[in-house]
Amino acid sequence: MRDSGVPSPSVATSRTLVRNGVLVSTMVSTAFQIFVVSVLASVLIEDFGLSRFELGLIGSLNTAIGAVTAPVTGRITDRIGPRQSCVAAQLWTGVGFMIMALANSVWVLVLSGIVLGIPQGWGNPSTNALIAERVPAGNRGVVTGIKQSGVQLGIFLAGVSLPVLAETIGWRGAMWFYAGVFSLFGLLPLALPRDAEVDTSTASGAPVTASPTRPYDMRAVWLIALYAFLMGTGGGAIGRFLALFAEEEGGLSNTSAGLVLAVSGLAGMVARVIAGRLAEHRIAPLPLLAILASIGAVVCLLLLVTLQVGTWLLWIIALLYAVGHAAWNAVAMLAVIVGVDRSQAGRASGAVMFGFLGGLAVGSPIAGLAIDATDSYQPVWLGALCLAVASVLVARFAHRVAEAG
Repeated sequence: MRDSGVPSPSVATSRTLVRNGVLVSTMVSTAFQIFVVSVLASVLIEDFGLSRFELGLIGSLNTAIGAVTAPVTGRITDRIGPRQSCVAAQLWTGVGFMIMALANSVWVLVLSGIVLGIPQGWGNPSTNALIAERVPAGNRGVVTGIKQSGVQLGIFLAGVSLPVLAETIGWRGAMWFYAGVFSLFGLLPLALPRDAEVDTSTASGAPVTASPTRPYDMRAVWLIALYAFLMGTGGGAIGRFLALFAEEEGGLSNTSAGLVLAVSGLAGMVARVIAGRLAEHRIAPLPLLAILASIGAVVCLLLLVTLQVGTWLLWIIALLYAVGHAAWNAVAMLAVIVGVDRSQAGRASGAVMFGFLGGLAVGSPIAGLAIDATDSYQPVWLGALCLAVASVLVARFAHRVAEAG
């Protein structure tokens, strides 16, 4: 009996697991340096004699490179295909962490941040294109949430493992460890079939509301990018300095402060999956972006009163941060996946990542400078509040523009 060409259920399940593994590992590896700088902030400050502004600047160089190169790597993804792009991005990440492990001066540390900036901007274009190519409508929201939860998994892994590894084998040893892990996972995409095999029918009986009535034009895409810039600026500043705030002003130990970040990462994994499904089956992506930015504003308000109310509030903040400042990313990525032509998914994702990483690049050094200048975190939390409110307005305007066509 000849093969019909349709994979058996067991083979299809295996391929789905591999595909999802590729999506998650690509997102973990390409974004991991952000969490390294955050969790090991006090260690890096002591080892290299950095100010908080300099620490933020090193992180911003990484994200600035990602922002500038994201449109380019998005076009490369559309040209060479998402499978090969996922391999390249992860192997490049492994090289970047090898350089970081060898850093004997602040300049080599800066160099590692520059090298790691390229996969930082490549992760979303390659994984979004992989979803657009290989995942049927009806499953894209959940799968997008799963792959975006890779970033939150990275936060969790960094918060739990890096303090322990730094104490046992040193922070350089920790970088060698993750360089090897990410290089190994960089080979996982090769297990995917070279040619996409996807059922183009709707994969769920629930109504699919995410697909717009007409494709987004570039005005809508760039408005989503502006939203990403605003949320990246505010949310990135919070994420970069939350652990240090908990340690310096909240009185928590380095391990406990890392656990605060880990909690937000773990909760963010769940939040992104739920938000992705909501955006595909219940609430259209752009209105949902406005709701999530509103929750982000609540996070900022709570940060402003944490020292007066009590540091126990940090745990609630970590959970809400996972919703307001993390889940939006999955919704924005889904908006691009379903809102533009599949052949341009990488390019449109690159535009949104340009905004998001640009926000991270701007937010971190400004936040660090503000903390150094005022010896307080309050101006950072207040600025992030203003940016969250502005994000709500941009998301609502983007929805009107998309509806008008």
